[in-house]
Formats: sequence, structure tokens, C-alpha cells
Amino acid sequence: MEEGTADEENVRVPPLLTDMASDRLDVLIKHPFHRETVEHLVKFIRDLRECRTAEDYVAFQQDLLHATLAANGARAERSRVIKRLRRGQKLPPDAPELVVGDPHDLDDWRLELDVLERVGRQLRSIGDAMAWRAFHYDRRHILALRRNASPGPMTLSKDGTVHEIQFAQQQWSEHQQFAMLHDLTDCLRIGDVTVFSRPDHNNEQDILLYELKTNPNRREGAQLQRTRMAAEALHEGGPLPGHENARLIDTGVPYATHLSALTDAFAFAHRDGMKTMRVPGQRGLLACDISAAGDKWGLQEARRQFHAQYAALLRRSRLTGERVCYGSGDRAARNSLIAPWGIYPLQPAQCAGLIADVLVFTVTLSSDNFVEELRRAGLDVQWILPEGAEIELAQPLLEIKGHGSRLRVACDEIERLLLELTDLNTWAEGIDRLLETTQSSCQPWPYFNEEHQVWA
Repeated sequence: MEEGTADEENVRVPPLLTDMASDRLDVLIKHPFHRETVEHLVKFIRDLRECRTAEDYVAFQQDLLHATLAANGARAERSRVIKRLRRGQKLPPDAPELVVGDPHDLDDWRLELDVLERVGRQLRSIGDAMAWRAFHYDRRHILALRRNASPGPMTLSKDGTVHEIQFAQQQWSEHQQFAMLHDLTDCLRIGDVTVFSRPDHNNEQDILLYELKTNPNRREGAQLQRTRMAAEALHEGGPLPGHENARLIDTGVPYATHLSALTDAFAFAHRDGMKTMRVPGQRGLLACDISAAGDKWGLQEARRQFHAQYAALLRRSRLTGERVCYGSGDRAARNSLIAPWGIYPLQPAQCAGLIADVLVFTVTLSSDNFVEELRRAGLDVQWILPEGAEIELAQPLLEIKGHGSRLRVACDEIERLLLELTDLNTWAEGIDRLLETTQSSCQPWPYFNEEHQVWA
């Protein structure tokens, strides 16, 4: 459950929402591109939940592909203008129209670039939801196929993209099979396309992973080797790509969450602006409907209310030790371990609100209470992060011992436990079985059963 991370593409990284000045954040969220995308997200989620047949998925993917290429194309156009302005050159004659601001102001172009970067991630989050649904909410496929660097924005300027789209169209026209394009997602980073065969008379189907070559004479490379490893990990129990000892491990435990609390919290937040409540596992939940809170208090007072209500929640929860807190804000298509917001058991508009950060929630527990809960379940647990250390996604935070084995749990897994409101007894039972059945040399990636009963 530990993993190294690869560098993202070498481009300017847009600031996180939490790092933005409040006035810039307000302009970004209200930008016409962003507001229009929120409406599209609701429709995408509704349409995805209606997908039943290969034809449904093909039509859905075509709509998502069209929106993604349009957003990434607009982003590339603005990037080109920014490069010219930075060099002190004039606007090119074919420059796109700046939707908001002064076309001679570099910062206004950068704002629009940041908006389109967010739009691109939001659409990729929808792609992730498509992948989860197509794989019948079986997390094994995500765990196996996420282990690579992000390919960057999907554009028709890449020869490989054109080839992959043509391959997918051919699979449908000639074989009536749905071929899922990985570059529409953030979570599928190994292989180019997954093809779902037509179900047989027992309603079973083959799922085939393809690494496509634009040049048939090209020798087998590292990417094809990783694709084969991922397929063998899924079907034969082989090692996961990237680590010879990493394996998918079946805990045999049905997955359970407390996401019904999130449903209730957002219902109250829509009416009152915010809602706080306690969640089993000694966790504190705060949900905020930014639009409702803004209407009730105004944005400045809403921010003050957020901090005040969060502080009150901490007092009521009586959390001791260090606070461990994760929030939903700006998380769309950022941590592929976490189920995408589009499949959460919420209304489509609420899922879209989470993707677009007009609905947000935070979940907090204390280091002491967390260890107490897991020890109560029979696990020997301790925090191992050195005091003052900088936390990264792959940073080991927790060590668990049992049955003669030892397991280190990374930061991104703790984030998943909180944001999915995983039932801690369920997780502890799964980890206990993992320690009992896994060799000490193995780097396990556990998965739980019956996740289709949890997600939308």
C-alpha cells in the first residue's frame, strides 16, 4: 500500500483553490466556462447512470470525447497566446476570443487557462466515473491500471490519440463492442484502450486491454510490458506494474461506508448553507453548499461561518492528539485511489457540485481516536510520521502489525478512508485478514467485495 509517484508533465501547474486569493477564486468559479460545465456535468452523470448496453456507452463516450477535445483545444489556444505575450509579442491574428477580461492583460489569459485546466479535470473525473461503472465498480481494475504517469491533456495533435479514436470506432462498427479510451480518464494510465466483448448466453464478457502502436514495426517497449503486467496481475495474480512484490489481495470482506451521512448532510446544507455532524468511527463531518451559504450570509461571512462551525464540531467531537483532516475541495481527478465523485450515492446535481467545488465537505478524525478504533478491532497500530515531516501522497503514515507481518499505510489511503467515509470496522477486518494471509515480502494492495452495492 506504499507507492512512488511519477512527475506530472512539465507544464505550469495551476494553483490549488486553497492557495488562491478570494477575489480570484470568486472570478474563477463564476467564469462562464465553469458555470456552463457544471450544467454539462449534471447531464453527463444522469446519462452515465442510464448506460446499460455497449451502444449506450459508445454514445456516452462520444459526447464526453467531443467535450474533452473542445476544452483541451481551447486550453491549448490560450497557452499559445500566453507564450506570445510573455515574449512581448502582439496578439496573433487568429487568437481566440477572451471571454472575461482585457485581451492584452496576461493575467486575464492565465485565469482563463486555469479555468480550462479545471474544466479538463472535471471532464476526466466523469471519464473516471465511466471507467468505474464499465468495470462494474470492481476496484481491482483501477488499482492495476492507475500505476503510471498521467498522459497529459487529450488532443488531436497527438498521432496516438487519432489512432486510438479510430480503433474505438472500428470496434463498434465491425464488432459492436465498446472500446473505452483511457485518455478520457485520470485513473486508467496503463494501456490505451479497454475493449468489452459482447456478453455471452451466461451474461459473461471478456475484458481486453490494448496498448496500440501507430507504427507496426516498432519494437515492444516498456509501456507494452506494463500493460501485460497489469493484465496478468488482474487475471493471474501476477505482480503489479512498477514493483515486483506488489500484488492485488482479496480481503474477502464486503465493502461498507457511511456515505448515507453525506447524503443527509448535503440535504441540510442546501437548506441552511452548512451542516456539521458526527460519523461512526469518531469522525467529524462538515458539509457546505457554497451557493446556499453565500445567499444566506454573503461570501465573506460564509467563510467565517465555515471556520466557526468547524471549530465547534471539533469541540463537540472531543478529538485528542493530532487532527487528521481531508476535504473534497479541488480533488476532482487528483487522487485515483479515491472513487470519483460521479459515482457517489448522491443526486446527479450533488455529484456535479462536488466535481465543480460548489459543494464541499471535510472529514476529520484525531490520531489518537483513529488508533483507538483500530486497536479496538484487534490491530496493533501506531503512527510513524516524524514530527514536522512534510506529508506527501505516498508518505507512510501508519504502521500495522499482526500475525507476524507488518504493513505500512500511505497518506493517500488515509485520504481515501476519510473521503469515502469507509466503515472502520470493515477496513480493520480486511487489513487483519490481509496480515494473516500475506507473506511479509509482499507489498499488498487490498480490495474489498461487493462495491457495486455502495456506489451509484
